[in-house]
Amino acid sequence: MQAIQKVNDIMVRKVITAKPATTLTEIARLMRKNRIGSVIIVKNRKPAGILTESDFIKLVARGTDMKNAVAEDFMNRNVVTCEASITVIDALMVMRSERIRHLPVVKNGNLVGVISIRDLIAATQFSSFYVI
Repeated sequence: MQAIQKVNDIMVRKVITAKPATTLTEIARLMRKNRIGSVIIVKNRKPAGILTESDFIKLVARGTDMKNAVAEDFMNRNVVTCEASITVIDALMVMRSERIRHLPVVKNGNLVGVISIRDLIAATQFSSFYVI
């Protein structure tokens, strides 16, 4: 019988982060360069906010000045996180209930990784543990 995977087993440990004073232009460059859908904004190694592709679509539609605007003014401060020790299925349920696609992973409140819905789908696609 196969053990259920933990978030720690699949999370991306090299998290692309930015400081609250980073411009939106620079964050957009980070996202494009690293081919990622979100950047975690950190203060003292703790998630303080998040900016996603969806946020950028809204900001562009509003005509936001990306060169002068900083993350702190536009980031989502209600960052939903999870512990690395929870199961992949539990993480999927958190993402589903919160309607989010990116989930920072913490240990003792400090950022240690990130998982995306894409990571969770890949982890469960070839597993034998589907919850229906």
